[in-house]
Amino acid sequence: MDEPTPSLTPTDIARMTTPAWEQAKTAIAAGDLPRATALIDRAVAQWRSLQDYSINWITSLLSFVADEMGEEAVERALRRTGEEFVKPRRDPEWDAWTAADRAKAIASAMVANFGECTVDEDDEKITLAFRCGTGGRLIDEGKYDDHGGPYRTLREPAPRTFMRGALPVYCAHCSVNNEIQPVEWGRAPVTVEHPPENPGEVCVHHVYKDQAAIPDEVYVRIGRAQR
Repeated sequence: MDEPTPSLTPTDIARMTTPAWEQAKTAIAAGDLPRATALIDRAVAQWRSLQDYSINWITSLLSFVADEMGEEAVERALRRTGEEFVKPRRDPEWDAWTAADRAKAIASAMVANFGECTVDEDDEKITLAFRCGTGGRLIDEGKYDDHGGPYRTLREPAPRTFMRGALPVYCAHCSVNNEIQPVEWGRAPVTVEHPPENPGEVCVHHVYKDQAAIPDEVYVRIGRAQR
Protein backbone atom coordinates (compact mmCIF):
# COMPACT_ATOMS: atom_id res chain seq x y z
CA MET A 1 0.00 0.00 0.00
CA ASP A 2 1.31 3.42 -0.92
CA GLU A 3 2.28 5.70 1.94
CA PRO A 4 -0.15 8.62 2.31
CA THR A 5 1.15 11.96 1.10
CA PRO A 6 1.68 14.22 4.13
CA SER A 7 -0.44 17.36 4.15
CA LEU A 8 1.94 19.10 6.53
CA THR A 9 5.51 19.93 5.59
CA PRO A 10 8.36 19.89 8.13
CA THR A 11 8.28 23.69 7.96
CA ASP A 12 4.55 23.69 8.75
CA ILE A 13 5.11 21.42 11.75
CA ALA A 14 8.01 23.51 13.06
CA ARG A 15 5.93 26.69 12.86
CA MET A 16 2.80 25.23 14.44
CA THR A 17 4.70 23.69 17.35
CA THR A 18 7.05 26.62 18.08
CA PRO A 19 5.64 29.64 19.95
CA ALA A 20 5.61 32.83 17.91
CA TRP A 21 7.93 34.57 20.38
CA GLU A 22 10.54 31.82 19.93
CA GLN A 23 10.20 32.19 16.17
CA ALA A 24 10.69 35.95 16.66
CA LYS A 25 13.96 35.32 18.54
CA THR A 26 15.17 33.19 15.63
CA ALA A 27 14.21 35.94 13.17
CA ILE A 28 16.07 38.54 15.26
CA ALA A 29 19.17 36.34 15.33
CA ALA A 30 18.94 36.05 11.56
CA GLY A 31 18.62 39.83 11.20
CA ASP A 32 15.08 39.62 9.80
CA LEU A 33 13.52 42.41 11.87
CA PRO A 34 10.32 42.80 9.82
CA ARG A 35 9.50 39.11 10.32
CA ALA A 36 10.40 39.36 14.00
CA THR A 37 8.04 42.32 14.44
CA ALA A 38 5.23 40.46 12.65
CA LEU A 39 5.76 37.42 14.86
CA ILE A 40 5.66 39.52 18.03
CA ASP A 41 2.41 41.10 16.85
CA ARG A 42 1.04 37.61 16.19
CA ALA A 43 2.05 36.43 19.67
CA VAL A 44 0.31 39.44 21.24
CA ALA A 45 -2.85 38.80 19.20
CA GLN A 46 -2.84 35.14 20.29
CA TRP A 47 -2.43 36.12 23.94
CA ARG A 48 -5.23 38.69 23.62
CA SER A 49 -7.54 36.03 22.23
CA LEU A 50 -6.68 33.64 25.08
CA GLN A 51 -7.13 36.44 27.63
CA ASP A 52 -10.56 37.20 26.20
CA TYR A 53 -11.50 33.54 26.50
CA SER A 54 -10.22 33.33 30.08
CA ILE A 55 -11.89 36.44 31.48
CA ASN A 56 -15.24 35.50 29.95
CA TRP A 57 -14.87 31.94 31.24
CA ILE A 58 -14.09 33.17 34.76
CA THR A 59 -16.91 35.72 34.76
CA SER A 60 -19.44 33.24 33.40
CA LEU A 61 -18.43 30.74 36.08
CA LEU A 62 -18.64 33.30 38.91
CA SER A 63 -22.02 34.44 37.59
CA PHE A 64 -23.23 30.84 37.71
CA VAL A 65 -22.04 30.53 41.30
CA ALA A 66 -23.92 33.71 42.25
CA ASP A 67 -27.09 32.57 40.48
CA GLU A 68 -27.07 29.04 41.89
CA MET A 69 -25.65 29.53 45.40
CA GLY A 70 -25.80 33.25 46.14
CA GLU A 71 -23.35 36.10 46.33
CA GLU A 72 -21.68 34.90 49.51
CA ALA A 73 -20.64 31.76 47.62
CA VAL A 74 -18.76 33.95 45.14
CA GLU A 75 -16.71 35.27 48.03
CA ARG A 76 -16.05 31.73 49.28
CA ALA A 77 -14.85 30.69 45.84
CA LEU A 78 -12.53 33.69 45.58
CA ARG A 79 -11.23 33.07 49.10
CA ARG A 80 -10.25 29.56 48.12
CA THR A 81 -8.36 30.90 45.11
CA GLY A 82 -6.69 33.42 47.40
CA GLU A 83 -5.52 30.80 49.88
CA GLU A 84 -4.44 28.18 47.35
CA PHE A 85 -2.99 30.32 44.57
CA VAL A 86 -2.71 34.04 45.33
CA LYS A 87 -1.14 33.91 48.80
CA PRO A 88 1.82 31.67 47.79
CA ARG A 89 2.60 34.05 44.89
CA ARG A 90 2.70 37.19 47.02
CA ASP A 91 6.15 38.35 48.02
CA PRO A 92 6.29 38.13 51.82
CA GLU A 93 8.34 41.34 51.83
CA TRP A 94 5.74 43.26 49.79
CA ASP A 95 4.84 45.58 52.68
CA ALA A 96 8.51 46.52 53.05
CA TRP A 97 8.79 47.60 49.41
CA THR A 98 8.80 51.30 48.69
CA ALA A 99 5.58 52.77 47.33
CA ALA A 100 7.40 53.41 44.04
CA ASP A 101 8.32 49.74 43.70
CA ARG A 102 4.80 48.61 44.64
CA ALA A 103 3.32 51.02 42.10
CA LYS A 104 5.71 49.79 39.39
CA ALA A 105 4.76 46.18 40.06
CA ILE A 106 1.02 46.90 39.96
CA ALA A 107 1.24 49.04 36.84
CA SER A 108 3.45 46.53 35.04
CA ALA A 109 0.99 43.71 35.70
CA MET A 110 -2.02 45.75 34.59
CA VAL A 111 -0.34 47.03 31.42
CA ALA A 112 0.83 43.49 30.58
CA ASN A 113 -2.84 42.51 30.83
CA PHE A 114 -3.75 45.03 28.12
CA GLY A 115 -4.58 47.89 30.47
CA GLU A 116 -3.72 51.54 29.98
CA CYS A 117 -2.27 53.49 32.89
CA THR A 118 -1.80 57.09 33.97
CA VAL A 119 0.21 58.02 37.06
CA ASP A 120 -0.16 60.85 39.58
CA GLU A 121 1.60 61.41 42.89
CA ASP A 122 1.26 63.55 45.98
CA ASP A 123 2.93 63.53 49.38
CA GLU A 124 0.61 60.80 50.66
CA LYS A 125 0.26 58.33 47.80
CA ILE A 126 0.79 57.32 44.20
CA THR A 127 -2.40 57.14 42.17
CA LEU A 128 -2.67 54.73 39.25
CA ALA A 129 -5.68 55.19 36.97
CA PHE A 130 -6.32 52.27 34.63
CA ARG A 131 -8.45 51.59 31.64
CA CYS A 132 -8.60 48.01 32.86
CA GLY A 133 -7.90 45.35 30.24
CA THR A 134 -9.94 42.66 32.01
CA GLY A 135 -12.84 43.49 34.33
CA GLY A 136 -13.04 47.06 33.08
CA ARG A 137 -13.16 45.88 29.49
CA LEU A 138 -16.14 43.66 30.30
CA ILE A 139 -17.90 46.71 31.76
CA ASP A 140 -17.07 48.80 28.69
CA GLU A 141 -18.37 46.04 26.42
CA GLY A 142 -21.73 45.95 28.21
CA LYS A 143 -21.28 42.36 29.37
CA TYR A 144 -23.13 42.81 32.69
CA ASP A 145 -26.81 42.33 33.43
CA ASP A 146 -27.48 46.01 34.08
CA HIS A 147 -26.55 46.66 30.44
CA GLY A 148 -28.31 43.63 28.97
CA GLY A 149 -25.31 41.30 29.19
CA PRO A 150 -25.13 37.75 30.55
CA TYR A 151 -22.94 38.34 33.60
CA ARG A 152 -23.98 39.07 37.19
CA THR A 153 -23.63 42.31 39.08
CA LEU A 154 -23.31 41.71 42.82
CA ARG A 155 -25.97 43.76 44.62
CA GLU A 156 -25.64 42.89 48.30
CA PRO A 157 -23.62 45.64 50.05
CA ALA A 158 -20.83 43.79 51.82
CA PRO A 159 -17.04 43.90 52.18
CA ARG A 160 -16.78 41.88 48.94
CA THR A 161 -18.50 44.77 47.09
CA PHE A 162 -16.59 47.50 48.98
CA MET A 163 -20.00 48.11 50.63
CA ARG A 164 -21.39 49.22 47.29
CA GLY A 165 -24.87 48.31 46.13
CA ALA A 166 -23.48 47.17 42.81
CA LEU A 167 -20.15 45.61 41.80
CA PRO A 168 -19.46 43.55 38.66
CA VAL A 169 -18.77 39.99 39.76
CA TYR A 170 -15.33 39.79 38.12
CA CYS A 171 -14.19 42.83 40.11
CA ALA A 172 -14.91 41.05 43.41
CA HIS A 173 -11.48 39.43 43.25
CA CYS A 174 -10.07 42.93 43.79
CA SER A 175 -11.81 43.31 47.13
CA VAL A 176 -11.40 39.72 48.31
CA ASN A 177 -7.90 38.82 47.11
CA ASN A 178 -6.23 42.23 47.08
CA GLU A 179 -7.67 43.87 50.19
CA ILE A 180 -9.72 41.63 52.51
CA GLN A 181 -7.46 38.60 52.58
CA PRO A 182 -4.14 40.47 52.85
CA VAL A 183 -5.51 42.26 55.93
CA GLU A 184 -6.62 38.94 57.37
CA TRP A 185 -3.13 37.60 56.71
CA GLY A 186 -1.76 40.40 58.91
CA ARG A 187 -0.70 42.72 56.12
CA ALA A 188 -1.91 45.93 54.51
CA PRO A 189 -4.12 45.90 51.41
CA VAL A 190 -2.02 45.20 48.32
CA THR A 191 -3.54 48.32 46.82
CA VAL A 192 -6.57 50.44 47.64
CA GLU A 193 -8.88 49.98 44.67
CA HIS A 194 -11.86 51.90 43.35
CA PRO A 195 -13.32 49.91 40.44
CA PRO A 196 -15.34 51.71 37.77
CA GLU A 197 -19.09 52.01 38.21
CA ASN A 198 -20.00 52.80 34.59
CA PRO A 199 -18.67 52.04 31.10
CA GLY A 200 -15.79 54.28 30.11
CA GLU A 201 -14.62 54.98 33.66
CA VAL A 202 -11.17 54.15 34.97
CA CYS A 203 -10.21 51.85 37.83
CA VAL A 204 -8.29 53.91 40.39
CA HIS A 205 -5.62 52.39 42.64
CA HIS A 206 -4.06 54.26 45.55
CA VAL A 207 -0.61 53.11 46.65
CA TYR A 208 0.14 54.70 50.03
CA LYS A 209 3.71 55.68 50.82
CA ASP A 210 3.19 54.95 54.51
CA GLN A 211 1.02 51.85 54.80
CA ALA A 212 0.22 52.76 58.40
CA ALA A 213 -1.39 55.97 57.10
CA ILE A 214 -4.02 54.21 55.00
CA PRO A 215 -7.30 55.92 56.00
CA ASP A 216 -9.64 54.12 58.39
CA GLU A 217 -12.48 54.24 55.86
CA VAL A 218 -10.47 51.91 53.60
CA TYR A 219 -10.69 49.25 56.31
CA VAL A 220 -14.32 50.00 57.14
CA ARG A 221 -15.44 49.35 53.55
CA ILE A 222 -13.90 45.87 53.68
CA GLY A 223 -15.50 45.07 57.01
CA ARG A 224 -12.57 45.99 59.21
CA ALA A 225 -13.58 48.77 61.59
CA GLN A 226 -10.15 48.41 63.19
CA ARG A 227 -6.89 47.26 61.66
